[in-house]
Amino acid sequence: MNTMLTLWVGAVCLAVLGLTSALICPDGRMCEEGNTCCQTSSGEYGCCPLPNAECCSDHLHCCYEGTVCDLALARCLNRSVSLPWVSRMPSKQPSILEGVKAVVCPDGEAECPDDTTCCQLPEGSWGCCPLAKAVCCQDKRHCCPEGTTCDLVHSKCVSPTLGTFPMSKKVPSRKKQTVGGQTVTSPGGKGVCPDGFTCCQQPSGEYGCCPYLEAVCCSDLLHCCPGNTTCDMEREMCISSDTKTPLAKKIPATPNDVECPDKLSSCPEDSTCCVLEDGSYGCCPMPNAVCCSDKLHCCPEGTTCDLEESTCLSQNGLTSMAVKFPATVTPTYIPRRVSAVACNGSVACADGTTCCKLVDGQWACCPLPKAVCCDDHLHCCPHDTVCNLAEGTCDDPSSGSALATLLDKAPAFSHASKDNRCDESTSCPGEYTCCKTATGKWACCPLPNVNAGCLTCSLQAVCCDDLIHCCPHGTVCNLKASTCDDPAGSSVPWVPKLPGLHPGLTQASASSVPPAKNMCDPHTSCPKDTTCCFMNKSGKWGCCPLPKAVCCSDGDHCCPSGYICDDHKGTCTKGLATVPWYPKESALTEEGATSKDVKCDDKSSCASGTTCCKLPTGEWGCCPLVKAVCCADQEHCCPQGYSCNMQTGTCDKKVEGPALSRAPMTRVTAGDAGVDAKCDADGRYRCPERQTCCKTSPTEWSCCPAPQAVCCADAKHCCPMGYMCDLEQGGCSQPAGSSWDMVFTPSKKKDFLPFGL
Repeated sequence: MNTMLTLWVGAVCLAVLGLTSALICPDGRMCEEGNTCCQTSSGEYGCCPLPNAECCSDHLHCCYEGTVCDLALARCLNRSVSLPWVSRMPSKQPSILEGVKAVVCPDGEAECPDDTTCCQLPEGSWGCCPLAKAVCCQDKRHCCPEGTTCDLVHSKCVSPTLGTFPMSKKVPSRKKQTVGGQTVTSPGGKGVCPDGFTCCQQPSGEYGCCPYLEAVCCSDLLHCCPGNTTCDMEREMCISSDTKTPLAKKIPATPNDVECPDKLSSCPEDSTCCVLEDGSYGCCPMPNAVCCSDKLHCCPEGTTCDLEESTCLSQNGLTSMAVKFPATVTPTYIPRRVSAVACNGSVACADGTTCCKLVDGQWACCPLPKAVCCDDHLHCCPHDTVCNLAEGTCDDPSSGSALATLLDKAPAFSHASKDNRCDESTSCPGEYTCCKTATGKWACCPLPNVNAGCLTCSLQAVCCDDLIHCCPHGTVCNLKASTCDDPAGSSVPWVPKLPGLHPGLTQASASSVPPAKNMCDPHTSCPKDTTCCFMNKSGKWGCCPLPKAVCCSDGDHCCPSGYICDDHKGTCTKGLATVPWYPKESALTEEGATSKDVKCDDKSSCASGTTCCKLPTGEWGCCPLVKAVCCADQEHCCPQGYSCNMQTGTCDKKVEGPALSRAPMTRVTAGDAGVDAKCDADGRYRCPERQTCCKTSPTEWSCCPAPQAVCCADAKHCCPMGYMCDLEQGGCSQPAGSSWDMVFTPSKKKDFLPFGL
């Protein structure tokens, strides 16, 4: 019964389309049997009236299997034939499944689509014959039309008046649908899928629902196939020994969250919504809990709150009270106050958040009011809890029990930005768009204004007429449905605005503090509230105009945090929501930064990315590491942060406890400039003699600052000779047995150098 749901869907299509087989395209539309689904310029699918056809790049025509499209000649070519190409036809919208009636089988549990017949299968379960009032054959595998008899010897259906027909194969039935049916809980218990579906992990790490029972989850984490088939990602098909079906797209799993009475807030599974002091909802970390009248604490089910003793009373004794933590607010939440939390004279966080300092001393925003800033300067916890950095949790100070997981901080933003000021006193962070509120003040739409500073230009986000929400550029606000609709007919949830920022909140001037920036590498940076993304085609860094963005694999685009790049459609998806993806902009070269050689003195220099070290001769040599440590023997060097151990011939770095992290020493080479080496046949790309040519794309090269280096498969990094690229760990590892210190550290499996050393 592994392919039960697939064959059930096929049987439904037979019933709906008058028993005519159909091909389901990836977007859910249908083509006739023997056709091929081809994507159109709009992203939808049309039908090529040829089997296994070649879809032409003009999105209008197709060619025969085994030929290629010649757009200039408008023909289908191979070595032996030249045929006219074929025009595609529109696909059909499938009928709604719920509108198809069902035939209940004799066991009362299985059902078949309307105009089919229940027939018993060899294993005793029930299958569906795709014919109305059919004759079930004795082999329990085949069936024949009404008024005929089964001829099992010749595999025919015999009629005294109409002659003979081929037998029909039965397909499995599906379990009868019931109201309030069972659900499938995803691993970790955070989501549920309908009965008959399979939980499959998505690129975000969350689980989605595959519409097949016991399905195969494909490796791209986006599609799935029926059981007993394999995913063919190249052809986007599910392959078995006798059938081919298109890949199915997963749908988001339903969270097991508890919805609070305000319909805007939610709490995790097995917790209880309780009103807080400010009127908003918090979460008590236990199911069916008793909310105490102080609006701060809660007690287990069946107990009463004793606020004087801070205990929960029951017939079985006393227990300590639990502290509530803030509920999660849905995206349609409307802030009650339009204001900002000032961290200092030039930096602020949005209302309802808390300013916390980062490791480098800059400000960040914890997404909770009156939060506790953890000592690691990276995380934060709800008010009246304690950071437990060892366990990664926020604990109740009285009982020590974990109430929530640590939260990551978000970047703070400047009070004023010259790039996108709303008026003389109000501004929005980064590439956000200025929108008016109901009070006439300014708020910030967290969607990019491509031409920041131009309040009337057509490239900015759309401010909705309710004066509360906004939509992406190119969409229309649908106030009734609370969505952003685009001309193609798709829609995404609209976005609430954030408070505008006022530099006049304090006496300090925002211009006195230089704007923050994101460093992509030591020589390249992107503006604050943007993300560094590597552009594969140019081999350089680019800037995505979104904070903490997802860099798409095409090297040219990016998506908002939490979204997935859909390279086929050129969009960003998150569950059922879809937004256009964003083009990157060129990164900024730091003032004074240069890719030229590193000067040792007026006469000597080393290649970029290396370090000048003295040789025994008194001349300068070059260590092929950035900011390296020059060893006392004047022959070797070690990575930054390591020390030279001349007795063992290793580079040592103290780690936790008495253990040492060791790496082999690197030999210093003479510092004469040498002759540039050609990377490609034309000599268009060259690298210094002591560096290694590495490809950044099929046609472009860059220079790794080490001789005879290993070029990593990500086309971004390289490792010294003798090391291997370890992309998962983000560094260069050396196989066991190849380092000098093997005798001294027999328990160590391999040496490891982080990228960039």
